[in-house]
Amino acid sequence: MVGSEDEKLTNLFRQWLSAFAEMLETDDESEDALRRLRNIEIEIAETPSEGLRGLVVKLGLHRFLDDEDPSIQAESAYRDLVRLTGHDPVMEISSGSKHAGTKTSEGERRLR
Repeated sequence: MVGSEDEKLTNLFRQWLSAFAEMLETDDESEDALRRLRNIEIEIAETPSEGLRGLVVKLGLHRFLDDEDPSIQAESAYRDLVRLTGHDPVMEISSGSKHAGTKTSEGERRLR
């Protein structure tokens, strides 16, 4: 069963995903668009996880935003969480940006 905080984290991730897709589709890299994403990221960080579902959201978003040189342990933990939950936030984010038909934008690089 998913705890209420994990449900909140999943909903926040959906909000972030929607805002990110909108930013890519409209090429809106304004400070307001980036601030909206950042505010959701802060709320995700401040919401405690109650289970694996919440952890995979947090680690997945971290992995996407900071993919320069992830540690082997962090990668292993992420793969395990994806396997245990059946949820892959990084794949969802990547699929959304591919559907938007854009290459990595300045705003996306700034998010990372």
